[in-house]
Amino acid sequence: MIAGIQMWNYVRRIEDCSRNFTSKHYAPSILPNLQQDNRMNHKKSWIIKLAKTITIVTALLLGIPISISQALGIPLSKTLSLIASTFALEYFAAAVGAGLGLNPAFILLVTTCVALSVVLLLLTIFDIVGEKSKKISNFLLKARKKAQKTKILQKYGVYGLVFAVPLLGFYICPAIAWTLGWRRSLAVSMITVGFALASSIVLLVSTGILKIQIL
Repeated sequence: MIAGIQMWNYVRRIEDCSRNFTSKHYAPSILPNLQQDNRMNHKKSWIIKLAKTITIVTALLLGIPISISQALGIPLSKTLSLIASTFALEYFAAAVGAGLGLNPAFILLVTTCVALSVVLLLLTIFDIVGEKSKKISNFLLKARKKAQKTKILQKYGVYGLVFAVPLLGFYICPAIAWTLGWRRSLAVSMITVGFALASSIVLLVSTGILKIQIL
């Protein structure tokens, strides 16, 4: 009987020691590992997202325009000039394309592809470092202030981006959409449509189809 009681006490002491060891040593050591795993998974998710975006942007920026230009026999130098001018002049690059003697449909396709690639890349950058980078945070803050001053956006919301693109450009509009939390797919569509319409008007004026009289 006494031996049985001693054995039971011995087993209890072993269990207590085991629980103390687990709570004091094992549990604290595993928590940092879990936190590190979460950070690694979060970092990997952004890397994957950025890689996907870069792939799409490369296809829009170079793959599609160059492939079509080669199929149509358009000189590569003219295609690259149109792409570069779109970065600098935005929808006014349509006039550059007309001056190069390029097909109007090709001009609209290339300039719109460039605009779409810029919008997608900017939105991804805002997601990744928008809240961590001071420069980008300041840029987003300025974009929000411009949105608050733009009556079209105040009245029509995300749909106002169609008319805001000619005023603010495709660098500012994605920042506005991101800061205001508008649905991404809809915002991208509205910006793209607005840019295509603005480019079409510039192209029509450049080719003389549409004449604007300045009093």
